[in-house]
Amino acid sequence: MKSKLIVWILMITMAAMILGGCGGTKEKQGDTETENETNAKESEAYEVGYIVSNMSHEWYQNICSGAERRAKEKNINLSISDAAMDSGKQIDYAENYITQGVDALIVTPVDPAALSTVTMMAEEAGIPLIAESSKFEGMSSFVGITDFDAAEQIGEWMADYVAENNIDMDILIVGQPIYEACRDRVDGFLSGLDKKGAEYTIAQEVDGNGTKEDSLTVATDALTAHPEINVIFGINDNSSTGAMNAYIEHGLDQSALTVLGFGFEGSVGRDALLSDSPYKAAVAMFPDYVGAAIIDVAKMAADGEELPEIYSIPTTVITKDNFSEFYTDNGDDTFTTNFDAIDALLEQ
Repeated sequence: MKSKLIVWILMITMAAMILGGCGGTKEKQGDTETENETNAKESEAYEVGYIVSNMSHEWYQNICSGAERRAKEKNINLSISDAAMDSGKQIDYAENYITQGVDALIVTPVDPAALSTVTMMAEEAGIPLIAESSKFEGMSSFVGITDFDAAEQIGEWMADYVAENNIDMDILIVGQPIYEACRDRVDGFLSGLDKKGAEYTIAQEVDGNGTKEDSLTVATDALTAHPEINVIFGINDNSSTGAMNAYIEHGLDQSALTVLGFGFEGSVGRDALLSDSPYKAAVAMFPDYVGAAIIDVAKMAADGEELPEIYSIPTTVITKDNFSEFYTDNGDDTFTTNFDAIDALLEQ
């Protein structure tokens, strides 16, 4: 009888140990499954949409290149759509991205005032909106430069340059007044001249529509009326170089001309600066750096971090003398932007 009792006790004990062991194993598996789910969630890529205002422009091509490179680094699935300067098309793209449930939406507005329905939809869906280049009501954060301040830099540079070279300025301004940012660039440039006490005459201000072709046409007419023009300031590189070409086609003395650009968005400004031409300096806005920045801010938004109201992009005046500080020649007609040098501008 005692033997049977001992056997039953041993059997019960072993069963308890087996059940306990299974229970422990199951609990461990549960922990592993939870860890796997957490790791999968952490490695899951964010979905980010970017609606560009005008992909035909070199500036935005380079922004997109920088954004695509940074998106790969940050494990972000980036989708890019081109509104082609069509506000209605931009709204349609935005509504589609919001319906898809992207984690963040970046917009370079065609018309900031037309985005009210987009901002309402995004707010209802809890999707942060990142503005690039132009602010709009309802945005979560703005990534870009302060146009007036950036233009003041080149105005001050020009004031020093004319003082050193004894130039009496008769200025042709090639603007695009329909846009506030472009008006700010003209006002900032003149403010920089004024701050330095430079004397100048504005021979004429024309609207080049931001394109090289239109700028050449309107500058041709301006130079016919004012052949004394010896300084050209354009609100982007196409404006400056288009007007410069008009000056050259007029057969005027190139050695008497100083051309200033704004943006330095890619090969147009770079080729003009590095060649033997009257194009002497430009405000550099570093488009590929901007592209990386909009992705950084989009990821902050997707992570639920507090966003800066304005994420400022540093600018500087680029000349032949400091070009190599910010751009590395790859030896194959391509150049790599030095992000560390641009970051250092923030500390100045």
